[in-house]
Amino acid sequence: MADDKLIRFPTYNISLTEAIEIVKHRLYDDTVPLQTIVCAIERVAEMETHNSISKNDLVNALRWLYEHYEF
Repeated sequence: MADDKLIRFPTYNISLTEAIEIVKHRLYDDTVPLQTIVCAIERVAEMETHNSISKNDLVNALRWLYEHYEF
């Protein structure tokens, strides 16, 4: 039974597969907590190889960070 009024509990600990999915397709998804997106970007950035993600995806993640944080 899904209730649209329920708030999803934030999950910050995500698998590498989930992190890649978030960085590729869900950076601007309002249902994903900000900390989860940050965790996803960090997980992807720390991968040994980046064959499973495009340069464009990495650039979009960098842009997302600059849009949401003051450096």
